[in-house]
Amino acid sequence: MLKHVPTGVVVKSQATRSRSQNRSIARRLLADKLEDVEKGPGSRTALKTEIKRKKKASKMKKARRKYRIHDEGGDQDSFALNADRTKREDPNAKEDAKVVA
Repeated sequence: MLKHVPTGVVVKSQATRSRSQNRSIARRLLADKLEDVEKGPGSRTALKTEIKRKKKASKMKKARRKYRIHDEGGDQDSFALNADRTKREDPNAKEDAKVVA
Protein backbone atom coordinates (compact mmCIF):
# COMPACT_ATOMS: atom_id res chain seq x y z
CA MET A 1 0.00 0.00 0.00
CA LEU A 2 1.40 3.35 -1.04
CA LYS A 3 0.11 6.72 0.12
CA HIS A 4 0.80 10.13 -1.37
CA VAL A 5 0.91 12.28 1.76
CA PRO A 6 0.19 15.76 0.25
CA THR A 7 -2.98 14.63 -1.55
CA GLY A 8 -3.94 11.62 0.57
CA VAL A 9 -4.25 9.33 -2.46
CA VAL A 10 -3.84 5.69 -1.44
CA VAL A 11 -2.99 2.87 -3.88
CA LYS A 12 -2.81 -0.84 -3.20
CA SER A 13 -1.77 -3.64 -5.56
CA GLN A 14 -1.99 -7.40 -5.10
CA ALA A 15 -1.55 -8.40 -8.73
CA THR A 16 1.31 -10.83 -8.09
CA ARG A 17 2.84 -12.74 -5.19
CA SER A 18 6.03 -10.69 -5.38
CA ARG A 19 6.15 -7.68 -3.07
CA SER A 20 8.61 -5.80 -5.28
CA GLN A 21 6.48 -6.29 -8.40
CA ASN A 22 3.35 -5.21 -6.51
CA ARG A 23 5.19 -2.14 -5.26
CA SER A 24 6.28 -1.12 -8.78
CA ILE A 25 2.73 -1.67 -10.09
CA ALA A 26 1.39 0.44 -7.22
CA ARG A 27 3.88 3.22 -8.05
CA ARG A 28 2.64 3.31 -11.65
CA LEU A 29 -0.98 3.37 -10.47
CA LEU A 30 -0.18 6.15 -8.00
CA ALA A 31 1.53 8.21 -10.72
CA ASP A 32 -1.53 7.79 -12.98
CA LYS A 33 -3.92 8.79 -10.19
CA LEU A 34 -1.83 11.83 -9.30
CA GLU A 35 -1.81 12.90 -12.95
CA ASP A 36 -5.61 12.54 -13.02
CA VAL A 37 -5.90 14.72 -9.93
CA GLU A 38 -3.46 17.32 -11.28
CA LYS A 39 -4.55 17.59 -14.92
CA GLY A 40 -8.18 16.47 -14.70
CA PRO A 41 -9.75 15.80 -18.10
CA GLY A 42 -6.46 16.59 -19.87
CA SER A 43 -4.59 13.65 -18.35
CA ARG A 44 -3.38 10.69 -20.41
CA THR A 45 -5.77 8.21 -18.79
CA ALA A 46 -8.74 10.53 -19.30
CA LEU A 47 -7.82 10.97 -22.96
CA LYS A 48 -7.42 7.20 -23.40
CA THR A 49 -10.80 6.49 -21.86
CA GLU A 50 -12.40 9.15 -24.05
CA ILE A 51 -10.93 7.52 -27.17
CA LYS A 52 -12.18 4.09 -26.04
CA ARG A 53 -15.63 5.52 -25.36
CA LYS A 54 -15.82 7.09 -28.82
CA LYS A 55 -14.70 3.86 -30.52
CA LYS A 56 -17.30 1.86 -28.61
CA ALA A 57 -20.03 4.35 -29.51
CA SER A 58 -19.00 4.13 -33.17
CA LYS A 59 -19.15 0.32 -33.09
CA MET A 60 -22.57 0.38 -31.48
CA LYS A 61 -23.82 2.87 -34.07
CA LYS A 62 -22.56 0.67 -36.91
CA ALA A 63 -24.25 -2.38 -35.39
CA ARG A 64 -27.56 -0.53 -35.01
CA ARG A 65 -27.31 0.69 -38.61
CA LYS A 66 -26.56 -2.83 -39.84
CA TYR A 67 -29.58 -4.36 -38.11
CA ARG A 68 -31.83 -1.46 -39.07
CA ILE A 69 -31.02 -2.12 -42.75
CA HIS A 70 -31.58 -5.84 -42.19
CA ASP A 71 -34.98 -5.23 -40.53
CA GLU A 72 -36.11 -2.83 -43.27
CA GLY A 73 -35.45 -5.46 -45.92
CA GLY A 74 -32.09 -4.27 -47.13
CA ASP A 75 -31.46 -2.61 -50.43
CA GLN A 76 -33.59 -2.95 -53.56
CA ASP A 77 -31.35 -5.55 -55.22
CA SER A 78 -31.72 -8.00 -52.38
CA PHE A 79 -35.47 -7.34 -52.36
CA ALA A 80 -35.69 -8.22 -56.07
CA LEU A 81 -33.59 -11.35 -55.57
CA ASN A 82 -35.81 -12.49 -52.72
CA ALA A 83 -38.93 -11.90 -54.85
CA ASP A 84 -37.46 -14.03 -57.68
CA ARG A 85 -36.58 -16.76 -55.23
CA THR A 86 -40.12 -16.88 -53.83
CA LYS A 87 -41.55 -17.13 -57.34
CA ARG A 88 -39.36 -20.14 -58.10
CA GLU A 89 -40.09 -21.84 -54.81
CA ASP A 90 -43.90 -21.40 -54.90
CA PRO A 91 -45.42 -24.04 -57.22
CA ASN A 92 -48.90 -22.47 -56.91
CA ALA A 93 -47.75 -19.08 -58.13
CA LYS A 94 -49.44 -17.99 -61.35
CA GLU A 95 -47.15 -17.72 -64.32
CA ASP A 96 -47.59 -14.98 -66.89
CA ALA A 97 -49.20 -16.42 -70.02
CA LYS A 98 -47.20 -15.97 -73.19
CA VAL A 99 -49.25 -15.00 -76.21
CA VAL A 100 -47.90 -16.24 -79.49
CA ALA A 101 -49.27 -14.38 -82.50
